[in-house]
Amino acid sequence: MTTSILPCGEPAVPELEDLLARIDTEKRIFDQIVWPPASADAFEGLGVFARDTLQTELPPGYIALLRRNDGIDFNSYAIYGANEHARPFLSGFAEANMRLSDPAAKFVFYGDTGHEFYAQERQSGTWVVLDSPSLDAIVRFPSFDTLLMHVLTLACAE
Repeated sequence: MTTSILPCGEPAVPELEDLLARIDTEKRIFDQIVWPPASADAFEGLGVFARDTLQTELPPGYIALLRRNDGIDFNSYAIYGANEHARPFLSGFAEANMRLSDPAAKFVFYGDTGHEFYAQERQSGTWVVLDSPSLDAIVRFPSFDTLLMHVLTLACAE
């Protein structure tokens, strides 16, 4: 196993790279779409939306993921792309946050399954798995990368 360097210059977590490679391989075997990296224009628009609308900065791990694949949708586990994709459908980060914005704007949403959301609590900065529809925190993580590892591990176990 080799440790690659993600385009943002951060060393990739080897296990994370392995899970992403496994997902890409399996999707190709079943002739499913593996989204290419997000474009420079998409990154610019996403950064502006995050700062101006959500008053947040995107985590480096999420940016690194989008530089590899513009979103992930595997075994019903989704991490939103910089762009919304029509076929197969995958929410874009901005579109999902506009649709899911709770009244108190307590969360920034990064992904979902049919029964959970993956988000960051605005006040504490903690990364959480939220029950849908109650938005009660089920599990907490110290970083986006640990949340992403959790999500991809579950997706690959299905």
